[in-house]
Amino acid sequence: MADSIKVQGWCPTAWKPMRSEDGWIVRVRPVCASINAEQWAALAALALSLAHPQIELTRLGNVQLRGVADADLPALLSQLVAARLIPADADADLAPPVHCTPFYTVHDRTHQLAALLGRAVVERLCPSALERQGMAALPSKFGLLVDDAARSLGGVASDLRVWADADGGYGLALGEAGDWYRFGDVQQLVDAAIHIAVWFARARMAVSGKPPTRLQALLPSLPLDTLLQDAVPQGAQPPAAAPVLPGQLAQGWVLGAPLGRIDALAMQALAASLPADTEIRVTPWRSLLLMSADAPARVARLDARHWMSDAADARLRVSACTGSPRCAQAHVPAQDMALQLAPHVPERGHLHVSGCAKFCALSSDATSLIFASTSAPDAVWLHAGAAGQPGCPTVRLPYRAGSALPAELPTLLHDLPL
Repeated sequence: MADSIKVQGWCPTAWKPMRSEDGWIVRVRPVCASINAEQWAALAALALSLAHPQIELTRLGNVQLRGVADADLPALLSQLVAARLIPADADADLAPPVHCTPFYTVHDRTHQLAALLGRAVVERLCPSALERQGMAALPSKFGLLVDDAARSLGGVASDLRVWADADGGYGLALGEAGDWYRFGDVQQLVDAAIHIAVWFARARMAVSGKPPTRLQALLPSLPLDTLLQDAVPQGAQPPAAAPVLPGQLAQGWVLGAPLGRIDALAMQALAASLPADTEIRVTPWRSLLLMSADAPARVARLDARHWMSDAADARLRVSACTGSPRCAQAHVPAQDMALQLAPHVPERGHLHVSGCAKFCALSSDATSLIFASTSAPDAVWLHAGAAGQPGCPTVRLPYRAGSALPAELPTLLHDLPL
């Protein structure tokens, strides 16, 4: 659980910043996946002045600043509120997240659904609203997702998934369940989603032992006849769509950031070149959707060191934890290693580099894994093997800080099974 901190007289549990090895991590949840250029400029300025000079993108479409010192946290939170990047009401920020597809047109049915559900969640599922009904706050892992008619976010995990269908109806899916339910009215859909969340908040507290954190665990006992009485059961959901890769789309241009980390100076430059109200939406694939009519011309002028604009970019095939020197538990600079090895990862592969054996930030897409261990302060070993196969033998190679990577690693990556 995140540590609590008092911020200039505000609620002691305000905004739930997380403590990490290198300072506080402060999360921003974009409303309807949207942050405008003026707000991105504010984020970049805060990263440069009060945090590490990077803006992190998460796999749920959130944005993070990390490395914030204790003394700087109150000022950073205050400026995020002023930029309308986090709510002034901390209770609202502690309501369950409503993640949203970036693929909508302003004021279309998907956008209207996301806005309506977002308001209902804050009003009816925030900690104080549940407390008034004698219930504890919902767990931080619980979340809702607004998808688009094409179901682009089908591969993103959520407890409740809703969408506006192309035929004028609305859909709802529960956790990992294969079936879905159709509603004819948007308010009925929103009410049903809220009622299910409230039911879960109450039901989880009656479970002996540790209360479950995800709806999936209690689906067999969900009273569908009562909670979904306005819905029509449907068949199986379509297969999950593939992640959207960098490149031009009808809505704009998808831009990736190496390892999901945006250089703050690069973002400052991009934001400064755009009108203040230009949307740069956040995707759940650790990328951005630049909503600009002249996006192709702007993308052509970007520094390729900081941005990925092509689906063939080899850096899309790697991920990494924070690594040294920012994490005291890491034995190697995992991010630098991942970027060095990216050109050697096979096209259908994905390499994750971990600075220790904890495997922080391990990507579900990983096909191969490199992690570091130590038997003495000056004896660091790199272990390479196939991801997701605990019984698979790994190759162990010696590593010395500041030296080049072992020459065998590039060849080894090609030999590992995909």
